[in-house]
Formats: sequence, structure tokens, C-alpha cells
Amino acid sequence: MNILIANDDGPEAEGLGALRSAARTAYPGAVIVTISSKVPSGGQGLSVTPKPLDDFTVEKVACQFYISDAKPADLMYLGLGQPERFLKEGCFDLVLTGINHGENIGMDVFHSGTVGMAMLASTFFGTPAVAFSQQGNEKTMDGRQLKDRSDFIVRFLRSEPKSAAKCWNVNYPATDPVGWKICSVANHSRFRPFQAENRMHEGCDVIGLERGFIVLSPLDLNVGPPVSRSSYTTVDALHWACEFDRVRLVRFGEIGQANQFP
Repeated sequence: MNILIANDDGPEAEGLGALRSAARTAYPGAVIVTISSKVPSGGQGLSVTPKPLDDFTVEKVACQFYISDAKPADLMYLGLGQPERFLKEGCFDLVLTGINHGENIGMDVFHSGTVGMAMLASTFFGTPAVAFSQQGNEKTMDGRQLKDRSDFIVRFLRSEPKSAAKCWNVNYPATDPVGWKICSVANHSRFRPFQAENRMHEGCDVIGLERGFIVLSPLDLNVGPPVSRSSYTTVDALHWACEFDRVRLVRFGEIGQANQFP
């Protein structure tokens, strides 16, 4: 199995280190390649640099660890579009992004480089992807706090979440989580909260995170003809959640049901 890890907070970000460690634990036999922008590049969304991929500088700074003068979305085009630059053979089977220093919920999923990379990987390249973010910012981020998330990340990855959705957005609360829940994406922007009507509801990611839950949102960036909304977002994700929590035999009725940690 080949795994591509990327972030938009720079190669020295503690969140990136925590995610790499969790991935090694979850997939001990996998080839794990990391690529990061040379400097923090948050808020880039799906924007790209208008130049050929071969013109990007890609520098190897450690074993299977690369940095580039590219934007976050460029990193996906480099890694998934030219896997031969990073792998001896084959292509990448899974993309993990983050752990972002700051939550990515509501409409901000469209601004986020962390989430943008995951959506690009799953939509354009058809590669399953998970974006991880931690509520807070680089000034309030606690390295110990990030490392404490590893157990959940490992459990989540081992549960085969790609069987339920091609793309997941996972956000951790600033406090110790009270549980986890599958949430829809709210019509709310923390950066531009007053420029449009904010439609938040029970079961959305903004409210879930505010209440101290780890919120999991299956994302579908559909660029084809309209599809039925009874897709995996509400059906397969709930079935996966039953299996993910089968130790306690939790049954799901709808998106937004809370799952308490024991």
C-alpha cells in the first residue's frame, strides 16, 4: 500500500508530524511518502500555480519526505499525477492531509488547502482521502494535544472509512473530546460570518465541534450531472459508523447522533 501525506502548514508543523506517526502505526507495512509546501500556505483552497508540473522544485529533505515551492493543490497534482517522482513503482492508494492547525468546518472547507487537497485527490484522481484538522491555531496548538489524537486517527484509518466515502473531513475540538459524530457541513463561515445568512442546524459540523465532539463529515465534490442526495453521504456513512462502533453496538438513526467515548 502506498500512502501520500501532505499539509499546508509547512514541513515543520507539529500536526504533520503527528499525522505521519499515526499513519505509520495504522499501516506498518505501507510505503508512506510526505510532501509539504516549503512555507505555510493556508487558505489556498483548490488554487494552483499556473506553470507546468516539471517546473516545480521538489527537494528531498529526509527519507520519503519532500518539500516543494508549490501550493497545496499543486502537491496533489505532483504526487498523484507524477507518482514516479516519489515511488519506485505503482501509484498512491490513499491520501491523508493535515493535521491542520485550525478547524476546517462549514463553508470554510472550500477555502482550506487541507480539505482542498483531499477533495481534489478523491474527485479528480479517484484516490480515497481524509483531511484532519485541529480546532485552534498555531499560537494555541499544543503538541501533546495533537499526539493525543493519534489513537483515534489509528482506529479511524483501520476501520476502512473509504468503504463509506471517498473523502472525509475530520475535525478535533480544542478540548478533550466527549465523543464523535458524523455531521453535515453547515452553511457558515468563521472567516466571513456576517456576509450571508448562517444556516446551522442540529447535526452540523459547526455545532458538533462547539459541543466538544470529533466531527466526521463525508464530502462529495460532484462535478458531473446532479445525483441523488440519498448517496453514500447519508447511507453508507451511517452503515460504516455502525461497524466503526460495533463494540458498543451503537445503532444509528440519522446523521448527527452522538457517540460517547467510554
